[in-house]
Amino acid sequence: MAKPAFFDYPTFRETRLPKVRLAHWKPVTLYTKYRWLVQALVVISFMLAPELRWLKLDLTNGQYWLLGYQVSLTVALQAVVILWLGTYFVNFFENYLIGRLLCGWICPWGLLNRLGMIINHFLRRHKQRALILAAANLLFAITATLVVMNWMIDLGTLFRPEHPYFGWVWGAFGLLALIGFVILHQMGFKFCESICPFGMYLTVVTQKNSLRITFDSNRACVDCGLCTQVCPMDLSPREMDFKDSMNGGFGQCILCGDCIDVCQVRMELENLPPPLRWNTAEGIIPLLPLEAKQGAK
Repeated sequence: MAKPAFFDYPTFRETRLPKVRLAHWKPVTLYTKYRWLVQALVVISFMLAPELRWLKLDLTNGQYWLLGYQVSLTVALQAVVILWLGTYFVNFFENYLIGRLLCGWICPWGLLNRLGMIINHFLRRHKQRALILAAANLLFAITATLVVMNWMIDLGTLFRPEHPYFGWVWGAFGLLALIGFVILHQMGFKFCESICPFGMYLTVVTQKNSLRITFDSNRACVDCGLCTQVCPMDLSPREMDFKDSMNGGFGQCILCGDCIDVCQVRMELENLPPPLRWNTAEGIIPLLPLEAKQGAK
């Protein structure tokens, strides 16, 4: 968004991101409390769905289930396609009306990335931090691989050497776990921006009138830089409205609310209202002066 010549753009001290990024994990606002709850419920549902036979494709034994009933492969595949397309359509309307909630509220992979950040933060002074973090990410990758594979095969095949698909299943398990580990340990949330098809899609279609972080330049800012350091997407929350949506702007924001939480905690120490707020908050000062909006009509 190009700034008008008469608008006084706030200047900030450049924040250098530490090697051990600060992690915000304790919810402060009701928003982040609901976010943790929803993400936990989604992960539990994702694990229970194949176990309860809501949708499961056991390709190793030629058995398929839908809503608790055994069905043909064709019906099961149709259900998978409908579920995949339905997810895209639901997220399109959700993203248009609200914003990029999928990545911050729903995606199980985002939760694993967040847990990695929390571990990295709490072990920042531990001598074996790098080794422990690698072990944790490997455990996360193995767990995620088993959960995903449980939708497509009988995990008992991994322990039956006589099964004709025993070698293939172990090969797929090893490959997927390795890919997951590399993504978690080397890329983190960068995966959501550059590789994940949902993340790339949501970055493009995010609307400016949806829920987003807004910096109120009429409020005091102590320039602590904590909002930048806790942002999992490497964004500067105070400057998103002034940047292109696909280059550090609101299109890359996953609406986790961590920056607002940490800003609120920090400004309470000064007995001042936090300058970072949701754009839906009452009484917030528009970033652009009134005459700029009138001139654009």
